[in-house]
Amino acid sequence: MRRFYRIVLLSALVLLAGNLWAQSSDQLYLTVNYQNKPLQEVLHELEKQHGLRIFYQPEWVEQVRVTQTFEREPLPNALRQLLEKAQLSFVFYDSQTVLLVPLSAAGLFQIDTASTGAVAGIAGIGRTVTLSGNVRNAKTGEPFIGATVLLEEAQKGIVADERGFYTLTVPTGDYTLRIRAVGMTEDKRRVRLQQSKTMNVELFEVSNQLREVQVSAKAPDHNVESLEMGVARLSIQEVKKMPMFMGEVDVVRSVIALPGVTTVGEGASGFNVRGGSIDQNLVLQDQAPLFSSSHLFGFFSVFNPNMVKDVTLFRGGIPARYGGRISSVLDVELKEGNKKVPILSGGIGLLSSRLMVEGPLVKDKASFVIGGRGAYPGLVLRYMPDKSIRDSDGYFYDFNAKVGYMLSDKDQFVASGYLSRDGFRFGADTTYTWGTATGTVQWNHTFSDKLFSTVTGVVGDYDYGVRAETVPSDFSLDSDIRYKLLQAHFSYEPSVQHKIGLGASSSWYNFNPGVLSPSSEQSSLLAISMPRERSLESALYLDHEYAFSPRVSVAYGLRYSAYFNLGPGDVYVYNPEVPRRESTIIDTLNYANGGLIQQYNYLEPRASVRVSLGKNSSVKLGYNRMAQYIHLISNTTAASPVDIWKTSNPYLKPQIGDQIALGFFRNIQDNSIEFSAEAYYKKLHNLVEYKDGAQLLLNSTLDADLLPGDGKAYGLELMMRRRGKKLTGWASYTYSRSLRRVDGPTPEEKINNGNYFPSNFDKPHDLTLVLNQQLSRLVSFSANFTYSTGRPITYPESVAIIDGLLMVNYSERNQHRIPDYHRLDLALVIDGTNKRNANWVSSWAFSIYNAYGRQNPYSVFFKASYGGTVPQAYRLSVIGSAVPAITYNFKITK
Repeated sequence: MRRFYRIVLLSALVLLAGNLWAQSSDQLYLTVNYQNKPLQEVLHELEKQHGLRIFYQPEWVEQVRVTQTFEREPLPNALRQLLEKAQLSFVFYDSQTVLLVPLSAAGLFQIDTASTGAVAGIAGIGRTVTLSGNVRNAKTGEPFIGATVLLEEAQKGIVADERGFYTLTVPTGDYTLRIRAVGMTEDKRRVRLQQSKTMNVELFEVSNQLREVQVSAKAPDHNVESLEMGVARLSIQEVKKMPMFMGEVDVVRSVIALPGVTTVGEGASGFNVRGGSIDQNLVLQDQAPLFSSSHLFGFFSVFNPNMVKDVTLFRGGIPARYGGRISSVLDVELKEGNKKVPILSGGIGLLSSRLMVEGPLVKDKASFVIGGRGAYPGLVLRYMPDKSIRDSDGYFYDFNAKVGYMLSDKDQFVASGYLSRDGFRFGADTTYTWGTATGTVQWNHTFSDKLFSTVTGVVGDYDYGVRAETVPSDFSLDSDIRYKLLQAHFSYEPSVQHKIGLGASSSWYNFNPGVLSPSSEQSSLLAISMPRERSLESALYLDHEYAFSPRVSVAYGLRYSAYFNLGPGDVYVYNPEVPRRESTIIDTLNYANGGLIQQYNYLEPRASVRVSLGKNSSVKLGYNRMAQYIHLISNTTAASPVDIWKTSNPYLKPQIGDQIALGFFRNIQDNSIEFSAEAYYKKLHNLVEYKDGAQLLLNSTLDADLLPGDGKAYGLELMMRRRGKKLTGWASYTYSRSLRRVDGPTPEEKINNGNYFPSNFDKPHDLTLVLNQQLSRLVSFSANFTYSTGRPITYPESVAIIDGLLMVNYSERNQHRIPDYHRLDLALVIDGTNKRNANWVSSWAFSIYNAYGRQNPYSVFFKASYGGTVPQAYRLSVIGSAVPAITYNFKITK
């Protein structure tokens, strides 16, 4: 069903219409005979025969029939005659887009304040109806995630989901409907709801307006009015404006700029959220879990910025549909591709380049998008003065593909795939490789305007390994994780106050901890193959959001998860009276293929409440419990992509996280300035720690070297964000602590005498400033500054000589800190991509990473010194100087 779409300002369109009209009038002519034909059919034929898009309200033309004959009549003249009987006029938005408007268009968009009271007066006694539909980009046809749909008189709104779908249940009556989205023209219209109605909306990009940099694609007051806590949505436009490292736009680095998110340093994979380790983050790309979020040991993220449509980070208040991790969820949705016209876009940088092509398969129904990236740092390493660095090399490449097809008004099919490969060689010997392959299929179905479903299937493979070439110690060590996922989710809105989500999911894992193979006949190493580990994780969940009143609303949910560690496999039985080690094995239990080795079941409740303190402020309280059944086994300061993953078993219990958070949110100056303060406390159970000297690789009794621990994390996150047409950005400060405790029954099973100690990523103070200044319509300048406390480290404190041997005494674990970290990044962007009706647009991005050349220590290591003194400390800086970069981006439209 066609709908009329209002553009930014009707007066601006009228001024443009003459020029655009002239472009079309010389190109399109009509030779046709209409005899008592419905005007709606005539308009449909014009669209089909001449490639036009005509927007209007169906009720304007439903009863109108036309009888006209045209002989090579210019299109504008023909339209004027065809629309005369319907009392309509028209404007050309561009050469192929026509908007029909009533002759009294000015009155159409006038808000009738007198009727507002009447509507409100009958709201309580009228029956309820549902307004639903999809919000899409008028130029690309893609769903618009995060668009805000509001019925003003009912004071009820909703945010379009990942399909661009919205649904609102309200009493019958007349309403003012407003649809808003970042960078798009607001659509505002009067609607009469006497029965349930479907209304699809297409939004046009803002013309001749400075682009705004927004952290969230939601309504200006959404942070105050919603139930969400600890949730941030990043627009890809804002990500692209931030200063880049080596010229590459990076989603993960942008996430790290948010409060409560840190990293242990440059060159480290992953990120830490509210005191959690990197394996406690669920990273999704088109619903496919990723086990590594970084390329080249953290210097690039796995997300191709050209492909990204929407980024959402849940630090708290995590919905019940998400599970399997206990700290956060990073949900990245990829674009579907332009359903209108083919587009070629890409970027060329000093160390990496990318290319993407998208377009329609069936116009307005099916589209595709394919993107690829590659990096070539070896070109730079060849010119380094140090020979060991010249002998080093690295690369990565990744490919994304996605196809979307509208099977009908109620059904949509989407399929996407991802393939990546990384390689890095230190010196001329050891090479590290890792890669990911995933495939996702999704079926969206609308049962009614109140009920719809999404069924998702995922298959994936993450493999990683190490190669050494020096004889006689040459070898290859390979590991991999294979997984499958199936999920069904249903959303139901039975009434004005209620919104329900429910579903089920199941994930199957197959872990290969490692296979060691000699690389040549001269190798002195023996082949070792660790047994595979298999497991199944299933869950049922239910969410319910209920609005008691405009001032008070609650959301609560429950997730029930069950985990099964399956055979074939062997389980060692240790002597329970002494600490576990290989020498204390007293028996071995053998399990057949598919046999149940261990089962765990957990209830994971979630709840939140919002209380409005007025129009511009609110207080929120939230709680969630989550269970995590798989573990990253790494005892290094910064985990690497080749560390092993392990499933829960009889000795390695699932990690459990309980978090409670309290937040205050306030907006001032017409929602242009947002302030938030969130305090949280987390209690963690069954964390993985390690005995001193633990052997992690190719260890058949690895369980004996692991220690179960508890933890706690708490903090205060302050953030102030400014929205504006020229100056935008935010300032955030986080005070947080992340502490762990291992208090086993024997001294060997204790760390720091059973007392709490800082985790490797405990950084109490973190300050981030992000600013973007629009200097002109095409030029913008941005700057990021970040400061954080140095991470914990264990130092040698004294030495002793015993029987002629030098013995070094170390402090208790993580009782010292490396120096504090701070860095300034700058960028200048010349952006021509917002030019209208240009077939070729481009932009230049100039950036400086670490502008004042701070030598931030990534680590501190120690070398033995002569004379029996304490070993000398040395700092290791991964990036100790300013790193300039330049990137050229382009976009070609047919």
